Amino acid sequence: MTESAKGPNIALWIIAALVAWGGYLAVGSYLHGRTMLWQRSAIVFGVVVLFAGFWLVMLAARRRRLAREEEE
Repeated sequence: MTESAKGPNIALWIIAALVAWGGYLAVGSYLHGRTMLWQRSAIVFGVVVLFAGFWLVMLAARRRRLAREEEE
């Protein structure tokens, strides 16, 4: 196991902070607008969650690829 794999996974902390930031933006969008209150917030938070999910999928694919290359 590499040294970076033993410590806390910084990518997960960054993703958690990104989702928290997206929640903050969604609340701000909800409080600011006069029309489409919850819809605008849902769009903002949904885009942030989709981005974080895509990032997690790409990290998982990279992890699988590196594990496969290590076995060879």
